[in-house]
Amino acid sequence: MGTDSAAQPQFRVLGPFEVRVQDEVLDLGGPRIRTLLAVLTANAGRVTSVGTMVEALWGPQSPPDAHRTVRSYVSRLRRALAVDRLIVTHPAGYVLRLDPHVVDARRFERLVEAGRDALSAGRAANAAEQLSVALTLWRGEAYGEFAATPVLRAEAARLEGLRLGAVEDRVDAELATGAGVTLVEELSALTDRHPGRERLWGQLMTALYRAGRQAEALDAFLRARAVLVEQFGLDPSPRLAALHQQVLDNDARLFGVPAAAPGDPARDDLPGDVPDFAGRGDELVLLAAARETGRHAVVIEAIDGMAGVGKTTLAVHAAHRFAPDYPDRLFIDLHGHASSQRPLSPMAALDALLRALGVPGDRIPQDPDARAALWRAELATRSVLVVLDNAADAAQVRPLLPGTSRSLTLITSRRRLVDLDATQVVSLDVLPQRDAVALFTSVAGGDGDECAVHEVVALCGHLPLAIRIAAARLRARPSWTVRYLADRLRQAHSPLTELEAGDRSVAAAFALSYEHLDAPRRRVFRLLGLHPGPDFDAHAAAALAAVDLPEAERLLERLVDDHLLQEPAPGRYRFHDLVRQHAHAVALTDEPEALRHTALRRVVDYYLHTAHDASRLLDRQHPPIDLAPAGCVPRPLPDGAAAMAWFDANHGCVLAARVAAEEAGWDTVVWQLAWSLDNFHYRRGHLHDNITSWRVGLAAAERLGDLAVQARAHRRLGLVYAPLGRDEEALRHLERSLELAGQVGDTVGVAGAHIVLALALAWRKDDHGALAHLTEAMALYRRTGTTRWEIRALSMMGASHTRLGRHARARHFCESALELCVLHNDVYGQADSLDSLGAIAGNTGDHDQARRHYARALRLWRDLDNTYRQAGTLAVLGDTHRDLGEAEAARRCWQEAIDLYRGQNLHQAADRIAGRSG
Repeated sequence: MGTDSAAQPQFRVLGPFEVRVQDEVLDLGGPRIRTLLAVLTANAGRVTSVGTMVEALWGPQSPPDAHRTVRSYVSRLRRALAVDRLIVTHPAGYVLRLDPHVVDARRFERLVEAGRDALSAGRAANAAEQLSVALTLWRGEAYGEFAATPVLRAEAARLEGLRLGAVEDRVDAELATGAGVTLVEELSALTDRHPGRERLWGQLMTALYRAGRQAEALDAFLRARAVLVEQFGLDPSPRLAALHQQVLDNDARLFGVPAAAPGDPARDDLPGDVPDFAGRGDELVLLAAARETGRHAVVIEAIDGMAGVGKTTLAVHAAHRFAPDYPDRLFIDLHGHASSQRPLSPMAALDALLRALGVPGDRIPQDPDARAALWRAELATRSVLVVLDNAADAAQVRPLLPGTSRSLTLITSRRRLVDLDATQVVSLDVLPQRDAVALFTSVAGGDGDECAVHEVVALCGHLPLAIRIAAARLRARPSWTVRYLADRLRQAHSPLTELEAGDRSVAAAFALSYEHLDAPRRRVFRLLGLHPGPDFDAHAAAALAAVDLPEAERLLERLVDDHLLQEPAPGRYRFHDLVRQHAHAVALTDEPEALRHTALRRVVDYYLHTAHDASRLLDRQHPPIDLAPAGCVPRPLPDGAAAMAWFDANHGCVLAARVAAEEAGWDTVVWQLAWSLDNFHYRRGHLHDNITSWRVGLAAAERLGDLAVQARAHRRLGLVYAPLGRDEEALRHLERSLELAGQVGDTVGVAGAHIVLALALAWRKDDHGALAHLTEAMALYRRTGTTRWEIRALSMMGASHTRLGRHARARHFCESALELCVLHNDVYGQADSLDSLGAIAGNTGDHDQARRHYARALRLWRDLDNTYRQAGTLAVLGDTHRDLGEAEAARRCWQEAIDLYRGQNLHQAADRIAGRSG
């Protein structure tokens, strides 16, 4: 079964409940939504009814809209987890579909089962190892803060029972290997915590006796008997009583028979295990579990990953762990990625392996199939551990594989061996933060500057080779501090230039991977080094490389298999930071400057044209702009929902494309990208990003001398500054917009400036001034036939009138606006008018009507996927619930609004709501 630890979220329930993606804890939201996911996880693979979810979230006192809220929470979970078909709708509820390896509880149960099987088979040392590894998965009480939730209580208790049973089994395994004194302290604590567990008392008695403490072993029996009688009304079992008699009789059988030490191996070619091995606990669990479950089948374990990620280190470490079960241990470097040698042919590898097993040269056949058959025949009579290191591809290693279950084969490769039948595939990612820090400090020591250590491992991209080289350089220079090393790495033009020590170099390791690519993959790899964003899809890669979409997809997938690209989500690709630096460096040396310039312009055009088309889908009334013909194929998007999804996935890329255009001096593209991002930024509440985009867009328009674009930029800046409380800046930009739009004769632009001036004045609570500007705007819109904006101005006038206490007039304006918006199918205008009608109803004391208006508005904002306006409506809907005495409903609305604002980096708005709910 193939496993890629980066492909799916990892669910951890053996301690505080959390979900991790690439070792980063996923922010799921508030406690209720986390409770919901915990319940789904406990019932993974089975249907969890909506009723069960409601009970878990609210108990017997659930709100009337609980079922709808559950559905909303499930939608939010799907977005947060970002894995297709992970949560599946079922007629009876929902099913969370998880592979067993992504849930720590399932991995724990598999390891415990394997450990118990080993113990039953008399392999005590192996059983102790398996059970110890299983128990390291625990981080605290099962399900953490949710353990007391009624729906989860039974599952948490079941897991805790399994945990204690595994501890007892592990102690039995260690006793079977002859242990004693080392277990006394642990067993004393365990009997204090679990006085009713006879098995623990018996284990304690045995350990004490082996430690030469016979009197204490007898006393332990007396304490056990007292506890059992007084607390449970039971006498000690015949087994415990018999053990007591053995202690009295000084029975030598209590010392057990330690597992026989393996004899000297016939052959041991394993390299030495590194003394500072760090991390890889989950991967070792997978390797150990596969070895146990494959006792009756051929066991082949393939470890793949990018250059420098520690494949060989892990394989050798695992081999040393497993070595006692295999008298013969062979290691061979297949030179799949080597600078001075071609990959070893299967024939040459078989010759070396057979000779290592003592087969004379004259017995080794010259026919490839016969040689492979002899290798399999030799393995059939032995228990051999074979490490095939640095494999080029599946074709190279397939003839080297055993045919029986007596041997274990560990393979390492920089390529995913997707066409190799393997019991277990482990794709290594970089080290998580904790293990990266542990590796650095174990190699270099530390000077107490933890922040600097964290910065160094981050600049190394958590890549083990880079961390080892950085740590070795620090260790070799006593005058350096960790802070000095961090500064050198940060200030270097590329950290790759600093990550060299002796004959080890991160850049050289990457270069080997690059050199083994064919020409099309080398070209797209180096061109992707020019890509301006944090990640990309096949459409962007096709534009960058000027190839068609199927060819781009094929090349990207091949680079993923080569571990030169990562695929963190289906269809999204990215570089490791250090690999990106290498790709960029190779592009600068191997790609002519003119071709680099053309490729960059193609991908910037791709983001511009796709963003422009997406923005038009979001709002057809947004005044269009004329773009130069695209030198690429933009991403086709069918509707507004697809447009929002594209923006959500590519927002960072479009921002980076704007920066690249600015650096290249493409001023027209700079302001056009600001225009194309504007709708999305507003819907998502990315106000600070919008300010940055329009400020550089304004500067570009000024360099171009384009007054019409300058007017538009000033208007958009005024619109964004006003809700942030930056009134003076807003008004200054808007007055300038009004002036410039008048100079170029842009009547609609003048009207737009009046509209935004009205909004800015309303934010300052100057509704008289706002109404004056709205009156001007309506007259101009009427003159130009811009009906939609005339209707929106009508709604805004209603909002100003109600704030001035003119509620009847306000209601007339807003109801008229709503009716016209429905007629013209203006969903945005309908939601805006309903918000205003909600305010009017609330101001006149009709809170029931206000709640209905706000609820309708919220549904429309959700339909539009406008999270910025959702937050605002949720805030006032919460106020309305409060005025109706519905405290819990108010709190829910406020909390959702706070979460949305925090996600938009609008902390002042979130803090204002938090003040109401606190």
